[in-house]
Amino acid sequence: DRSRLAGLQVSYVTGDILNAAQVMAAFDGKDIRTVVDATARGSADDEFYPTAMTHIIAGAKAGGVQQIILEGSVGAGDNVNQFPQDTFGRVRSTLAAKGRAEQLLIDSGIGYTIIRNGILLSADLPPTRTARLSTDQSLMRKITRTDLGLLTVLCIGNPAYMNGVWHAVDDSQDVPPQYR
Repeated sequence: DRSRLAGLQVSYVTGDILNAAQVMAAFDGKDIRTVVDATARGSADDEFYPTAMTHIIAGAKAGGVQQIILEGSVGAGDNVNQFPQDTFGRVRSTLAAKGRAEQLLIDSGIGYTIIRNGILLSADLPPTRTARLSTDQSLMRKITRTDLGLLTVLCIGNPAYMNGVWHAVDDSQDVPPQYR
């Protein structure tokens, strides 16, 4: 749904992120400095996220991209150990796959920013504009989609947020009791 982008100068490239040739074609001949990977699949098979990241990295390297921003999830990879109170249920294998994708990005040699969100709120909620990025990997917080977008824009080309893993935090949102 591109309706929220109506009226903006945005160009689109469509394709299948699981198809290496189509992802490579998305980078071909374009001057792209930063890539934002905001792909999401509720309960993806275990290889969706690592495969997608492998294709993005290959295209980014071929195209001279300077930064990849990955919209990740709290609990990805080893971060799950920070939350012993939560089993993560049916998404546990998805979080493990997201962790593998994060590690591929970290090891890629391309500048990276990983922004993990915990509880992403409905798209129709207005931003609070009080969200922040934290290096505290034990935080599981709520955040609006717009605030997450604002934090993402803050990171583009910003050396203060390069080559790190951040948790999106909004202290104005209530904290679920199990994460206090």
